[in-house]
Amino acid sequence: MATERADDGDPGDSAAPDLEAIEVWFVERGVPHFVERKTDGSILDAWTRALPLLVVAYLLLGFNALDLAGWSALRNALVAAAVVAMLIAAWALSNRLRGVPIFDRPTDIDAPELALFLLGPAIPALVFEQFGDAIESVLLGAALLTIIYVWSSYGIGPLIRWGVRRGRGQLTGLGSLVARALPLLLLFNTFLFINAEVWEVAGTLDGLAFVVVIAIFFVLGATFALSRLPGVVRSLNSFSTWEEIREHVVETPAAGVVLPSEGFEQERLSLRQRLNIGLVVLFGQAMQITLVVAALIGFFVLFGFVAISSDTTAGWTRLAAIDVVADATLGGRHLVVSAPLLRVACFLGAFSGMYFTVVLTTDETYRTEFADDVGPQIREALAVRSAYRVARGSHPQTIDNGVA
Repeated sequence: MATERADDGDPGDSAAPDLEAIEVWFVERGVPHFVERKTDGSILDAWTRALPLLVVAYLLLGFNALDLAGWSALRNALVAAAVVAMLIAAWALSNRLRGVPIFDRPTDIDAPELALFLLGPAIPALVFEQFGDAIESVLLGAALLTIIYVWSSYGIGPLIRWGVRRGRGQLTGLGSLVARALPLLLLFNTFLFINAEVWEVAGTLDGLAFVVVIAIFFVLGATFALSRLPGVVRSLNSFSTWEEIREHVVETPAAGVVLPSEGFEQERLSLRQRLNIGLVVLFGQAMQITLVVAALIGFFVLFGFVAISSDTTAGWTRLAAIDVVADATLGGRHLVVSAPLLRVACFLGAFSGMYFTVVLTTDETYRTEFADDVGPQIREALAVRSAYRVARGSHPQTIDNGVA
């Protein structure tokens, strides 16, 4: 077997392991940061893969210079044409300055393309003296680049597909935990739900204040879950022999890699790889928490719809007028789904999610079930990573001993 088959290896070498198949296997399981290439880790690669989306976003951000409410349809159409012309001119000028054909289509993302994407759409807004819109275009462009990088670099799409595939198993494993935690949670929150002070506080929250309060519960729960991750990752990445690695890679594309026979050396994961594994662990837990929170919110909305009248809502919240989202009549009783009801239900659901997160990360039975369910898959990925690095010749032991 070849000791190293990097990106420029001989594709006709049948003795070399199929590194590309292993890399695809990593991506499909939501751990793209296990892939090692000469361009590995380039932040530009994620944006290059999303180039068609960036071209469309480039044009749409430029249209931020329009004023659909204040201008006539004709003026907006003329300005839209001018925006397109300015954006094309900025693109052509960028090509000219870089010494490439003026109307050469972008095929790769480098620093000049990033600068053009961020600053180009702001030019039309500046021309029409809409300075606030120009700043907004730059900020929206930066936010889009960040989202694309996180989505692509950490394999969020494959991670979601992986989570959906194992969703049925999670529902089964969640039953015993919910049976223990949910009754007490429902009992406690039901008393809060019929408490006037809770409605006065949560039912009157609106806009950004409501979002901030919900975000506080989310951040507290996520912080607690993150604090437990290092120990989980260390326990999963604890191999002692090459034979143990062989046992875990049998049914993977790395099964054909010839591993050393002795002298196993445990490798440390890089920060990005630890984050990637942590994301896989958190995603599995997040699916379970989301299911519980959604069920609780649905319960509170249904309970409030049947039991809490609009007069009671007005008295508890001390609001002069109640926004009614939906209403119905049942047995002569007027039932309403009000905006305060939805806010209280989401408030208690978010609080319950934070509590449930603590239960998930501290309950010994759940941790055992989680280790039996997700643990083998993560250990398999970690074992394949070691075999993959041996095949590439980048494992410390192959470098030191000159063997593969």
